[in-house]
Amino acid sequence: MSRLTRLVLPLAALGAAVYVRGVYRYRDPIRIPPADAGAVLSPADGLVSFVRRIEGGEVRVETLDAPLNIRDLTGTAVSEGWLIGLLVGPLDAHYVYAPVGGRAGVTHMESRRNVPLGGAATVASLLGYPADLLGTSGVAENERHTTTLDGGVSVTLVAGAHGLKATSYLRQGDEARAGHKLAFLEEGGLVLLTLPANATPQVSVSDRVTGAETVVGRVEGASV
Repeated sequence: MSRLTRLVLPLAALGAAVYVRGVYRYRDPIRIPPADAGAVLSPADGLVSFVRRIEGGEVRVETLDAPLNIRDLTGTAVSEGWLIGLLVGPLDAHYVYAPVGGRAGVTHMESRRNVPLGGAATVASLLGYPADLLGTSGVAENERHTTTLDGGVSVTLVAGAHGLKATSYLRQGDEARAGHKLAFLEEGGLVLLTLPANATPQVSVSDRVTGAETVVGRVEGASV
């Protein structure tokens, strides 16, 4: 490797990193939500980390001794349904969108201490290898912000180790339309989506989804 190459490569890497952090993550792509009654849209760009059944208000994780309580996790009282986790990476658009329309309910859960969201598991997921982040301590312990909408659908933003660096666009009681912006996640991270019991997930682990466009769930017998 020549001396010039040794000098140029680090500068190019630094320039790319600065561009991603300072420009690329703030892009605001045009999204056209499908006109599809009963569809639940993806709340964010990213990779599906897990799709779990909610039973009796709890989600069971093989790596944990006790099930996770959905009310503790998201602040919502979902007794039966589904929990989907989306990992928003550094190259994904960082906007969060309303998966369905409705009047917003807002819950913010503080944390005494935020911890990393899985470390090696997060890296593996970003590289495209399925890694279930639900069993990591940060998902249940870190700061979280939940927006509930119609039909038992909710979106929870989970903080990383440095806190929840997010801007929320909806307040309690605001009306939202499917595909409209809910928030901006400055650092990306984990987004949780709850679906009601009469919904069927349309995605699987390791699927890539596009916010406001990909149908991730379908509610039977309802127009949401």
